[in-house]
Amino acid sequence: GDRWIELVGGRLVRLEPPDEVHGDVVRNLSRPIANFVKSSPDIYACFELPLILSRETATVRCPAISCFQSTDRFAELDKVATETRPILVIEVASTNDRRDGMSDRVTGYLNAGIKAVWVIDPVTKHVHQFHPPMHGIMLKETQALKGSPILERFQLPVADLFQLPKWDRR
Repeated sequence: GDRWIELVGGRLVRLEPPDEVHGDVVRNLSRPIANFVKSSPDIYACFELPLILSRETATVRCPAISCFQSTDRFAELDKVATETRPILVIEVASTNDRRDGMSDRVTGYLNAGIKAVWVIDPVTKHVHQFHPPMHGIMLKETQALKGSPILERFQLPVADLFQLPKWDRR
């Protein structure tokens, strides 16, 4: 029933609900990703889909966005949780508990075989990209988020992630 609970090392961990800025970042990223997947027939995105990272250590995380690559497009959409490994996980470090535990989250994703992790930080307005075996890189608001090598041809100005959505009249 409670959406913001994860299972970490066999313990239930309650997360703060995402804030409005978190939602804005996800909305600002969802349209460019949707446009990208239209031209990539074997890639699709799922939002807030729980990922079973380990049965041995009982760990289930729920990233903001997971991108999968499969000829069976949208195979994960109707699942409550999945063990299928996405090619990319996107996290938004919007609340204190998400920010504090982000290093463990990223390490867990990479150790589980996920090829790339992007962490979007609305506080610093940076994006951190992790593609093993190289170390993470940090992109500033003045730079462009590029999807290679995972999402070839995907590109978005980092600043666009932190704008109020055009339809928002706050």
